[in-house]
Amino acid sequence: MIFKTFDIKHAPKILRLARVFEMLMFIFPVITLFYKFKGLSLGDFFLIQGIFSVFVFVLEIPTGYIGDLFSRKKVISLSFFAYFIGYLAWYLGSGFFVILFGEFMFALATSLYSGTAEAYLYDVLKKQGKEDKIIKQQGKLDTLTTFGTAFATFSGGFMYEFLGANNTILIQLISILIGFILTLYLPEIPEVKRVVEAGKSKIKDILSIAKYAAKHSEIKWLMLFPAVYSSGTLILMWGMQPLMENAKIPVFMFGIFMGINQFMRALFAMFSDKLFKTLKTNRFCLFLVLILTFGIISALICVKANNIYICSILLVYIGFVAGSQIALRIVSSSMINHRIKPDERATVLSVKSMFSKIFTSLAMISLKFMFDYEGLFVTFATVGVVILILTIYPLKRLLKLNLLEK
Repeated sequence: MIFKTFDIKHAPKILRLARVFEMLMFIFPVITLFYKFKGLSLGDFFLIQGIFSVFVFVLEIPTGYIGDLFSRKKVISLSFFAYFIGYLAWYLGSGFFVILFGEFMFALATSLYSGTAEAYLYDVLKKQGKEDKIIKQQGKLDTLTTFGTAFATFSGGFMYEFLGANNTILIQLISILIGFILTLYLPEIPEVKRVVEAGKSKIKDILSIAKYAAKHSEIKWLMLFPAVYSSGTLILMWGMQPLMENAKIPVFMFGIFMGINQFMRALFAMFSDKLFKTLKTNRFCLFLVLILTFGIISALICVKANNIYICSILLVYIGFVAGSQIALRIVSSSMINHRIKPDERATVLSVKSMFSKIFTSLAMISLKFMFDYEGLFVTFATVGVVILILTIYPLKRLLKLNLLEK
């Protein structure tokens, strides 16, 4: 064996380190400018982000199912390799279809990683009798990852301005390659493999698991509420860049504000366990909806303020709200983990991610036409109202269930 794997007790640390290198997204704070550099418009950016979500939606369950059938360690490595290929295409080419190909590879990578990595981490902890530490360990993973992304985001704006677009992508490529190599050192975990019943096709087996999750009295709301909420926070996060352009904020400052968003994500990930245990399910969900509401209002004020100082303050708060999504993802995934069988874990978590992508893809594609033809204020107002209305029903059902973690 060329790569000698580490002991199982070191697996969470190796996964965290690999993920940090993968997510050093130096291009992130100036992604809309990068799209323009490659010949695309702001509307094209939101259209392609919507298509990206469709890609993830289509790939999510099959790739999660792969994580239940095959080695989760190898699936994680494959996801890193897919990221590398996507950024390599961006480095070498330009134009709509090259960017779209890159986003397809990112969607494949995201789908391969999402349910599988969470399932792998849970299996590592369960093997050591520490599965009750899943929220804390997932929080550590997301905290360190997000701090890495925050560093890349703070520096990305400066790198883009002084090194140029392609050199920024090149540095990102090297970082992802290091992360990929690290995943090869992850230990294989003896997992409970999914055994398909005799005479039953794998497609029918996938659909049966998805149907079970969608009809489960608790799991369906633990998927639906985070799906709608994450759509709202994602729109606010991507909306920060056109808001900064509108407020005439200098390009090198983009990284600072987007970095604040990543720093807030890191804090939410770090304290998700304590926040959830302090507020419990109902107050935790109500807190999130309240800050999302004020986040949408802040975006609307930012459009009309036409004042760089007022907008700067509002952008910090918008970054805070956008970062809250990670706390809900960690908590809801943990609660779902306690309610599913080991041989269905990656598939069910992928169904959860799929729910999120349904709402995100519809929202982002609609933004293409709204940003191009209606402007920032009408876009944020319309999408904000729709998101908040769609949040009410799953929120009410969760509040009635009064769920505990287990």
